[in-house]
Amino acid sequence: MYWMYGQCKENALRTAREYARRYPSRHHPDVNVIRRLDDRLRNMGSIWPTADLHDTGIPRSGLTVAQANPILHRVEETPEVSTRALVREMTSTTSTVLRLLRYEGLYPFQYTTMQGLKPDDCQKRVAFCEWLLQQQNTDNGFIAHILWTNEACFSRNGVFNHHNSHMWSQVNPRAIWPQKHQERWCLNVWAGILGDHLLGPYLLLERLSGRSYLVFLNEVLTEFLDDIPLAAIQGIWFQHGRQKRRFLSRMYHGVWCLFIGFKNNFYSTQRKSLSGSILSTSNG
Repeated sequence: MYWMYGQCKENALRTAREYARRYPSRHHPDVNVIRRLDDRLRNMGSIWPTADLHDTGIPRSGLTVAQANPILHRVEETPEVSTRALVREMTSTTSTVLRLLRYEGLYPFQYTTMQGLKPDDCQKRVAFCEWLLQQQNTDNGFIAHILWTNEACFSRNGVFNHHNSHMWSQVNPRAIWPQKHQERWCLNVWAGILGDHLLGPYLLLERLSGRSYLVFLNEVLTEFLDDIPLAAIQGIWFQHGRQKRRFLSRMYHGVWCLFIGFKNNFYSTQRKSLSGSILSTSNG
């Protein structure tokens, strides 16, 4: 195409027409495409719009190297800086800054939320995993005798995904999704897994106290265990969260046999009404 541009005496409009006449089945380049190609070859020495021009001093994205380097240096120092701040600090335009960042292969990636951890959490988790593997190596059925439990709170607001929730329409329907209701309620749901057996789900009280949790252990949990074969219950370990462990520790000193999740200390005895032990893990 560029050879044809020279044959047409560097006339972009004539080149576009001649290209369409010779190659009717191909995609026909626009006049501006031909002009930009000529401009890149003359000024940059490359047909690619993203050529590396750090040392040429030739204008790029409407900016010279002297103008572009401070912007790139600012982004390198503070990757979370906004384009609005760059425009304000560098006295440039939004389109010019965005064009420069795209030319440099920079994209505004979003953050991923995760649980906040403490500096010593890694060591505690490794210790817990090593202890669990040691128990499993000693007793091949150890993990199968752990009653894994958890609770989840389902509120009226729920979780609304703004990114994936949409409504197709030819005109804007002004759709709304009510949030932050004045009348609030939630459901506190408990469930457990013991080997191949699913226990629950069971609706706990919205505000769970130590006494109500004790009622759950003595009355509800025992009913769930009645439906499980005796062989699966013998030597059972009961895994529960940190808050439940704190309550049980205060109420049954020397009566529970607990493994405190990610901590290397044990209580020596077990609760007599259950033929097993209590394994406590922590979400922190």
